[in-house]
Amino acid sequence: MKPIDTVLVIEDEEIGRYLAVSVLKKMGIGREILQATNGLEALKVLREACKYNKCPDLILLDIKMPVMDGFEFLIELSIASDIDINDSKIILLTSSASPRDVERSKLYPISSYIYKPLTKEKLQEILEA
Repeated sequence: MKPIDTVLVIEDEEIGRYLAVSVLKKMGIGREILQATNGLEALKVLREACKYNKCPDLILLDIKMPVMDGFEFLIELSIASDIDINDSKIILLTSSASPRDVERSKLYPISSYIYKPLTKEKLQEILEA
């Protein structure tokens, strides 16, 4: 498994961000863990990080968020010429069990779709695949 130095957690709920950061720290993943509360904020964080060659190796992305949801973020990311995350692994992290969301997620370059809550076991299984 390639080392994961930088992680971006995009989650509107404080408890969800806390849980994700806790799991990452317990697993020793991410020397730097960036956080955003919605897709729009995440784009700003990504632009700043990538400007300094610190694009995240891993992005944990919630789907249902205010301002800009996860799918809107993925659309904007796909047309953003100033953000290169080709080496990043994107994992959708959601409470949505909607078959429509699962199908829609297949339209984007994501690595996996995890149902909340995030656990060490779920994340480890995906990262080792």
